[in-house]
Amino acid sequence: MNVISKIRFIYLIHGLKLIMAGIDKALIAITIAIIAIALGATVSMDSAQDASPRISTPPTVSTETSEPNSSESFGADLAAKVREEAGMPMKETTKPMKSGWDRLTSDVDPGMGHESHQLAIILAPSSNVYSGTLMYDASEKIQLVALHGPLADGEDKGQAIWTPDGETKFALTFVDPNSANGKWQFAGNALAVHTMNTEPFIVDYKVDFDETPMSDTVVTGTVDTATDPGVGHESHQLAVLLAPSSDVYSGILSYSASEDIQLVTLRGPVGADEKPAKTWTPDGETIFELTFVDPKNAMGSWEFSGNALAVHTMNTNQATISYSVSATVTPGQTMEVEKETMMEDTAAPQTHTVEVPAGTSVPGCEETNSCFTPVDITINAGDTVEWNNIDTAAHTVTSGSPADGPSGIFDSSLLMADATFAFTFEDAGNYDYFCMVHPWMVGSVSVN
Repeated sequence: MNVISKIRFIYLIHGLKLIMAGIDKALIAITIAIIAIALGATVSMDSAQDASPRISTPPTVSTETSEPNSSESFGADLAAKVREEAGMPMKETTKPMKSGWDRLTSDVDPGMGHESHQLAIILAPSSNVYSGTLMYDASEKIQLVALHGPLADGEDKGQAIWTPDGETKFALTFVDPNSANGKWQFAGNALAVHTMNTEPFIVDYKVDFDETPMSDTVVTGTVDTATDPGVGHESHQLAVLLAPSSDVYSGILSYSASEDIQLVTLRGPVGADEKPAKTWTPDGETIFELTFVDPKNAMGSWEFSGNALAVHTMNTNQATISYSVSATVTPGQTMEVEKETMMEDTAAPQTHTVEVPAGTSVPGCEETNSCFTPVDITINAGDTVEWNNIDTAAHTVTSGSPADGPSGIFDSSLLMADATFAFTFEDAGNYDYFCMVHPWMVGSVSVN
């Protein structure tokens, strides 16, 4: 390369530095292609100059030897050189990990029939019950896994099963949020994340959990349903997981059933002056307020509170449910005192916060009732609810339902990332709402 070509090359290098400082990384490949064309033109001009008369000089013999660079390494070296001269940071191969989080790289799933899948075990199988909240941020979309067991002989009756050897079997709670990042409340004897791909993935995670030995309210088990003893429910099936008590259970249930189930909590018995919207009674006299959730799935997790916990089907045939439940107990008398104190403390109007979680712009959150957190909220007349969008996508908070459309009571319009919307509820009643952009996202506000 003669002196003129060297000067041209230096100008090209400095031009590349200026271009790379001001353009998006996605254009770097185009820039390099343009420079390659320019270099080709330089070589062509050199050839033309070689054809003209000139004074020849003896060739310079180099005493150094080197291996020729490939076009790929030349491009990489060129980009690195320009970045260095321009004072630009070198490209990182992985994104930085959040403070307080951990990182795992997946491996081949050791489960039989899952050899073409990838698995990253976060909490290894234990005879105790894990329960808590998993926050995750993966390099690709992942599925969430909780295991329950090992099962006893004959307990695998149609629910999803995971086994490493065909002998030791675990019931499988398998949730696909269709997202690479989010949050999941779980209970089980093991916790993992999974993909159906053959290539490894990386997951950053933070898990806040308790590991608790088995007890009356911390249980892993498998049950078969029986005829629902409730009046008017004789053609349904029911399995009681936590029996009716004057104490209040609060906790997390993760389940794996042989068919789609509904989730039930009871509150009560209620007083004669109470008129709940939904009730359950075994005899027509003892009345419980009924919370009845139909997630339309056979696997999932549910955060609950009540004086009893059960799962239910509307079929006459028996179903099998494997589950892990971790609950705390609040004595009824203490709860009454707390309730009276709370009523005194909250006499003035209050502001309640509901979050729009990350990752809800794709379907999946409806399977765990987590499209809004909390999905159902109870307040007093005069209180305000403030919705905070912590997702990166825009949403709406619109009164009404996907089936019937907006009711016109309130509407946030487009709620951008990190934006908030507040509405004060002056009148008692039940207010359903949804996201008009993502209609699987629904929630409700109950106003006393």
